[in-house]
Amino acid sequence: MDLSVKIGDVELKNPVIVTSGEHGRNADTIKEVAKTGVGAVTTKSIVPFPVPDPLPCYALVPGGFLNCVLAAVEPADQWFTKEIPEAKTAGVPLIVNLAGTHPAETAELAAKAVAAGADIVELPTHCSILAENLEAQFPDLKLPPPEIYDPQPFYDTVKAVREAVDVPLIGKLSAVFSQNAVDWVKAGMEAGLDVIEVTDTFGPVLSIDIETGQPKLGGPRGFGNLSGGALKPIALRMVFEIAWNLDIPIIASGGISTWRDAVEYIMAGAGMVGVCTAGHLQGMEVYTRLIRDLERYFEEEGVTLEEIRGLALQRVRERKEKGLQAITKPVMPKIDEEKCTACGKCAASCIYEAIIVDDIARIDEKKCYGCGLCVEVCPVNAIKSGYFV
Repeated sequence: MDLSVKIGDVELKNPVIVTSGEHGRNADTIKEVAKTGVGAVTTKSIVPFPVPDPLPCYALVPGGFLNCVLAAVEPADQWFTKEIPEAKTAGVPLIVNLAGTHPAETAELAAKAVAAGADIVELPTHCSILAENLEAQFPDLKLPPPEIYDPQPFYDTVKAVREAVDVPLIGKLSAVFSQNAVDWVKAGMEAGLDVIEVTDTFGPVLSIDIETGQPKLGGPRGFGNLSGGALKPIALRMVFEIAWNLDIPIIASGGISTWRDAVEYIMAGAGMVGVCTAGHLQGMEVYTRLIRDLERYFEEEGVTLEEIRGLALQRVRERKEKGLQAITKPVMPKIDEEKCTACGKCAASCIYEAIIVDDIARIDEKKCYGCGLCVEVCPVNAIKSGYFV
């Protein structure tokens, strides 16, 4: 099964990309990650003046993962003279994530990264915890809050980098821009952006240890950024909306740990998928498993990535054609009697008391509201929605 994709002229053997995080912290780690078979690996954010991370820097929350990691801790010059050239020996495309304090500085970093061997440059858009943590370490430093509403600074940065290098450019859009994502992507495209990654983390967020009352993360107030499964519904909608409105290749990231997650994002319009949190929590082997499971899915379904890319957008257009945009009359779900195990989970979740269970689950059509929750909670997929087929 050929799963190869391209970012500009750079070919990836499959669409699975390890996004910016600890598995891109240095050349040795990148070389180990490359052995898993991924399509590309991204470095941690290279910055002009690295500073220590607040510790502890990771915490788990239900359905998600918090971090207060700031950027790569190695000096930029070390990346350009040692880490990038050595990482290139891994034999997979190298995406270099970097950020300066102003457009010209970012362009200078990009030019040095490309000269060192970077195949692709990635530009982040937002870090909600950066200013507070830097000001805590350097009391005389005063930084404005990151821009959320005006994409002009992003445009200026992309334009400066585009003029400095001729490799593909990726913009990494934070989930903070969930309400104005299209505006930010448009600005990036006008400045020369080739690809958009959706999404980076969401923040600031907080988790507290109730045994001590202490925030779980280091830093002035223990604030961090959210990634993992809790981010997926937000990121999925952003991917869909960008694909609906704009014509730009999309790397989807945010809560991808299984092939099902990846397929959802592809159906929403993404052509590639990025994984980070799952690698932190499950180890590098999760990348190999994801690639293998995706290959199996496409082989068993007899489809290609391009054939299912954007399928959800097509289905939504079909809803309009069929007059199914705003359905207000309940349609009773269908129960597959052969699959039903009479476990009772559907009845327990039915607040309308429309389901009774004896030898199988049975639905009272007069009481059923058509909410669809029973379809979602059934552990054996024995209940099907009557609305969409």
